[in-house]
Amino acid sequence: MSLGSHLRQLRLARGLSIRALAEHAKVNPSTLSRWESDSTSPRVYELESVLNALQANGLERAQALEQLHAPRGVRALAAASVRLTLPAGAAPIGGELLKAMRRRRGWTLEQVACHIGVTVSTVSRWERSESWPVAEQLSRLCAVLGASEAEQAALQGGRGVLHWLPFPVASASDLAALLDALHNHQLPIDPALAELTYLCLQGRIWQLVGRGSAPIGLLLDAYAYHCSWLVEQARIQEAQPPACRALRLFGQAGSMRPHWFGVLHALAKGAAELGSRPSPLEGVALLRRRLPEAERHAPEYAAWFLRDIAEYLSFSRYRADAEAARQYAQQRSQPWVPEDPNVALSNALVLTNLGQPEQALEILTTTPDLAWDPNDSVQQRINEACVWIQALDGCGRDAEAAVWRERLTRTLQQRGDHQLPWIVRRVAPIDPIANMPEPTQSAS
Repeated sequence: MSLGSHLRQLRLARGLSIRALAEHAKVNPSTLSRWESDSTSPRVYELESVLNALQANGLERAQALEQLHAPRGVRALAAASVRLTLPAGAAPIGGELLKAMRRRRGWTLEQVACHIGVTVSTVSRWERSESWPVAEQLSRLCAVLGASEAEQAALQGGRGVLHWLPFPVASASDLAALLDALHNHQLPIDPALAELTYLCLQGRIWQLVGRGSAPIGLLLDAYAYHCSWLVEQARIQEAQPPACRALRLFGQAGSMRPHWFGVLHALAKGAAELGSRPSPLEGVALLRRRLPEAERHAPEYAAWFLRDIAEYLSFSRYRADAEAARQYAQQRSQPWVPEDPNVALSNALVLTNLGQPEQALEILTTTPDLAWDPNDSVQQRINEACVWIQALDGCGRDAEAAVWRERLTRTLQQRGDHQLPWIVRRVAPIDPIANMPEPTQSAS
């Protein structure tokens, strides 16, 4: 049974219409209809929202997540080159690299289509690896999107599993060493190649795991490290695919490693902050379901989950619950206060959302590590700026807030067309279209 058929069966068994279920799950009815017909597939957090609306039991949830996979064309393509023991669609493919290049350039699908002389739907199918550009079109794509020589080499492999790497590798241990060096910023390559290297490492490791030549934990490391890197770059939307792939492998890997829990943070952040209709409570639900497991294997991540839960509740109508969650999260986070300024930052954010900007500002001004540092990660700078802006605005200190808003604006303008969380849009609205290059007449 396909995922769409499974969802339809669950809906009918509960006597719900598509419109009624869509309203409860906070999705568009036509989107839900396409999922049920298997025309498109939901993201993990979108599927979780539907399952919550259906009040699905554990078995029904497990069956739905097991059936969540890539389009049929991609599955057939992957199966042709690898003897699978993993969920189909669990490896990055050529189209994902095309999408990453387009987003890095800051272009829309329409702009790419205009430059290449094809329809928008054609470019979309290329990015989903449902079809592939001919040699001339691929050459033009690489030119207009500013592909590096390494990216061009990787794309020559077609729409299948990516496998280019900057250095020769002969075994799973070589791949593990390369992955650790990349994660620890010790790989002697151009930083612009980090995205490509992560994708291709995942492809190589996925192929070895599928043949029984590498442990599945190595593949989970690759997904988790890539996801963490994307979150640091404030590319939450793009962190969803590796996070979803990791989530689908959790049950096959044995004992959980602490850093794997970072993918759950990314998934919850995507549910709570992205899209035109973000749902903080979906992020809360996802984290609460995994909290007992995190407490057993990764206490630091469990404390992080508790802080996230308090933050998301503070953006909802459950303000009393948010205050109780804040106090509990801060209590559980005490062991990490000396080394992690985000404990104080989370505390200030919740207090600001609960209408206590003075207390929030006192926390910010007495935590030295929360001062502006241009060497911090992109996500860290965005998080700090948003909280400072809200606290200063709430205290009527407009001039100081304007300084932080300018810092935030400059940081966001470096991100191309990467989707902004609604929290960021609220404090520093930016029109990303204004920063995109327009197609030239000659290129068209």
